[in-house]
Amino acid sequence: MPEQAGRTIEVRGFLHLYKVFKEKNWPTPLIIDLEESTTGTLLAEKLAIPLDEVEIVFVNGFAQSLDYPIHPGDRVAFVPPGCPGPYRMALGFYSKNQKNKFNFVRK
Repeated sequence: MPEQAGRTIEVRGFLHLYKVFKEKNWPTPLIIDLEESTTGTLLAEKLAIPLDEVEIVFVNGFAQSLDYPIHPGDRVAFVPPGCPGPYRMALGFYSKNQKNKFNFVRK
């Protein structure tokens, strides 16, 4: 099993993305084989999760942008737009989300 753990990632969905995982009958966490590094964007596309439904990803417990590299052995969680205000700054959403075209933008 340790050899397998080094080639996989754990993936979760938060808030309404949790329902997407349940609708697809995925276990929690979803364990995915990952032979080489990827990004949150590529992983979302592989899982058919619409990018406009993902604001940031947590990688090993830290908020990261969608282009952050994900490596075998990592724990990943997709977070949709809509996390309450004060937590956005405290968790680092704002600083990690500037290049995401689906970011909340003041017009």
